[in-house]
Amino acid sequence: MKYVEHIKSIALFLLILLSLALTFTIWTFTPTHEIIEPTTTVEMPISETKNTEEIVRPVKLLFHNDENVTGTSDQNDIEVLLESVKNWQISNIRLVQDEATPATIKSYMHSSKRALVYYPGLVPLPVFDSINNIVDTTIPESSFDRLIIEWDAPANDRPALYFINSLSGRIYKADLRVEDLYQFQTEIVDQAGDYDTYVTDDAIGVLPIYVQQEKVEKTSIGFLLEEISTSKFAEALLDSPELVFSADLKTQEYTDDSGAFMRENPNTKSISYIQPKAETTDPAIPSDLLFDSLNYINAHGGWTDQYFYAGMNSVNQQIEYQLYVADLPVFSNSTTTDLEVMWGIDDGIEQVYSYVRPAYQLDSEAEKRVVVLASGENVLKALGQMEEEERSAITDVTPAYHVTRSEDDSFIIFEPTWYVKTNGIWTELPTELTGGGELGLE
Repeated sequence: MKYVEHIKSIALFLLILLSLALTFTIWTFTPTHEIIEPTTTVEMPISETKNTEEIVRPVKLLFHNDENVTGTSDQNDIEVLLESVKNWQISNIRLVQDEATPATIKSYMHSSKRALVYYPGLVPLPVFDSINNIVDTTIPESSFDRLIIEWDAPANDRPALYFINSLSGRIYKADLRVEDLYQFQTEIVDQAGDYDTYVTDDAIGVLPIYVQQEKVEKTSIGFLLEEISTSKFAEALLDSPELVFSADLKTQEYTDDSGAFMRENPNTKSISYIQPKAETTDPAIPSDLLFDSLNYINAHGGWTDQYFYAGMNSVNQQIEYQLYVADLPVFSNSTTTDLEVMWGIDDGIEQVYSYVRPAYQLDSEAEKRVVVLASGENVLKALGQMEEEERSAITDVTPAYHVTRSEDDSFIIFEPTWYVKTNGIWTELPTELTGGGELGLE
């Protein structure tokens, strides 16, 4: 029994040690957990993104030969030319005319052995450089809407490109290497002889306006009207959008904490976005305006159909992209057919002030039929009957699509017709003036 007290003491001592060890373990224990990655939200773009050369494109080519003028508006033909130009080494861009007269511009644009490339809007030279190979270290911040390719240079001179601003009369010249034009001369120029013949009337427009001489055969196309969910645009354009309704309780509107709002416009099948804080009177640098707008629309996948750059007003920071179907521009008085972006500044940060665009997509083709339009020659004759002041104000004439919609808005039809551009506005030319068109089936 004399050892009982010793055993108790030892047991008590061991219990104390165990208690201390457990306490230390609890204090120093760190549980292990699997690392949980934060959830990321992937915003799906509404449609695909596009690069600059897919959007900033010419819409017509003319080739001036000794005998006649031939041309095309087929984008496949235009693409062949553009691929050739991309391989050229363009150098020594310099100003040769600051304010050329219409007569001087005409001598540049409509001389023999020259190709004329038509852009629908003024293209800044830095944007052209981003697509092609200008080797100069400094590119002037100037714009052009006509590109002249001189394929038969005068003696003792290098082949040249001329960048012409048909509005201001400013003309830049650039040099080319002789070897750069070999493929152009042997393939493109030779093929151009098979293009349609184009004619003009000196009484129409300040600068010559060329149209296809013979009757123009185009296709009337019907599509099922597929509207894009307004909420998709709201999620893409606004920060945490909240849905509200307009006074008629039908039109959807979205807004966010910044004060920006977006509204659907059912009558014109469009949406309009406004950020009131960003209104400004500051002008934009043209190349920045174009690049920033391309990036903005790419960011939400806004190229839902084929849109081409159509022009800008850098003074009020406004830029436009026109809908094209089957290589023809689309116009309408009732349905929105272009993307229009206007920029501004808020707290020193450049951002979009307004954005108006179609809320539909052309996906399911429903029907087609061939339409034969009046010849370009007859169109010129009809325009020649106008008053001299009206004739001189015309700046372009082209076949284009006019939009009509079915009564239940389930169907949209693109009907080809002739359009005339006067003072920056496109107007449909009534068929009664040109003798009407013929219809066929496809």
